[in-house]
Amino acid sequence: MKKAGKKAFGLLICAMLLGSVLAACSSESDAESGGSASAPAPASDSSAPASASASEKPVTIRIFNRVNAQVVIDDNPVIKEAEKLAGVKLEVEAPPINNYQDKLQVMMASGDLPDLIYNWAAADSNMETWAANGLLAPLDDKIGNYPNLMKNITKEMWDSVKSVNDGHIYLIPRPNIVNHWGYMINQTWLDKLGLKAPTTLDEMLDVCRAFVKNDPDGNGKPDTYCLSFSNPTLGNNTIWNASNFLASAFALPTAYGVKDTDGQYKLREKMTGYLPYLTYLKQLNDEKLIDPEFLINKIYVDQDKLNQNRVGIIYSHQYGVMGNLSKNPDSDKLFTYHAPLKDKDGAAHSWVGPAIWGGWMISKDSKNVDAVLKFLDWGNTPEATQLFQLGLKGMTYDSYDPATRAVSRTPDQAARLAQTTSTYMTVANAIDGNASIIEGADTPERMQKFNDQLNAAMQQIKVVNVPGVRSPKILNLNNSIPDLVKKKDDEEMKYVLGKITLEQYRSFLEKEWFPATADAEKEYVDYMNQVAP
Repeated sequence: MKKAGKKAFGLLICAMLLGSVLAACSSESDAESGGSASAPAPASDSSAPASASASEKPVTIRIFNRVNAQVVIDDNPVIKEAEKLAGVKLEVEAPPINNYQDKLQVMMASGDLPDLIYNWAAADSNMETWAANGLLAPLDDKIGNYPNLMKNITKEMWDSVKSVNDGHIYLIPRPNIVNHWGYMINQTWLDKLGLKAPTTLDEMLDVCRAFVKNDPDGNGKPDTYCLSFSNPTLGNNTIWNASNFLASAFALPTAYGVKDTDGQYKLREKMTGYLPYLTYLKQLNDEKLIDPEFLINKIYVDQDKLNQNRVGIIYSHQYGVMGNLSKNPDSDKLFTYHAPLKDKDGAAHSWVGPAIWGGWMISKDSKNVDAVLKFLDWGNTPEATQLFQLGLKGMTYDSYDPATRAVSRTPDQAARLAQTTSTYMTVANAIDGNASIIEGADTPERMQKFNDQLNAAMQQIKVVNVPGVRSPKILNLNNSIPDLVKKKDDEEMKYVLGKITLEQYRSFLEKEWFPATADAEKEYVDYMNQVAP
């Protein structure tokens, strides 16, 4: 394996799956993908690709991937085992997660592209631009030859990544588990102050005020904030990517594809809960309950602040507490996961789209397209997913039961695991919708805590299945009216920050935003009424 330098193998989020998010985490800018043609028919052979024979020289595949910082690339034993099992040589470049999106843009503009490129936002406007500029290989005519891709990636997933410009497939979805986005809270702060985790907007205000005013960390200083957000660099501001748990209380989805409370599809800025939601954020900011740096936090900075006892609440899905063990070994003792806040009707919404976590693009100039697809096909097998999620038996774990997903490892093995692999390294993070392990839940006690918190949350959650939106104009707003999109985001935040009044923001929407987006809204409404009337 050619060395790519001593660096983090750069996920893993909606911080393991916090970053994950993301497939489930979406915004106007990260939802742009796909067409409406049906997926190719699967091939009849369902076996995994065989390793290269001794007489064959393995094909070298250059990979640009986004992996958490603890994992080291040089002489990585999991990568070496993957090379052996898949019959390839892998050259991996992995910038730190905080800089991945910037590095990706620079690399795509350089003209020197690797064979395989991970795009966290899946078929977004960036992918559309790169495809239109001839940088990506169209894969429609090839993917049907790879049985594991066709078996593990559903039609809904394929449809969700087809180009809105030409209907072709330029990205192989990375199948993921279904994430239910709620929040993670400092349970020790709650216990110290005699409070319970909030389930409503009023309860959230009470907890936030106590977290800020009542010295929950016990250091005698007014240096704590209730909550923070982070910017996954997928949009122009942060609130749509990291505040699902609050927006739920306003029945306000953070992605397109969901009807408003009156049963109609409409532009998000016209939805019933939109302005009340912004007003609630403004109240939190006015009372200085939100981390004042929330607009400049890069991804996972909110998680770092949670671990540093600087904030008490961040957004999270059900895997967040155990996933955070890689950063905070006491995470399962300090924090708990909870459902999003309930709306006025008592519903805590979890909007669930096609379960993918970004996807893989192949450079059009690659001389190894079929070899790359063969590698991705192997990556969609239980063998591959277990390798990347568990590591190597004896090195990173002692035993594993695939039926219960119970894994046993010593503290030393857990330390080696964090340096060796993670869910961020998976080609596919789920097989048939299931992960190989509950990351971090490597003791019976941790597994029990995970199950208890998830079960409690699911008793409150109303799951809403969201179809992949393939309406070109609504998905291409960032490209068609970029200046106005930025202005809308800026005006939105000006209102939240108290720099303009609600009347001034309404005036901007009525005079500028709604007229400019009328055609896109009509196309979107017509499209959704056809696919999900």
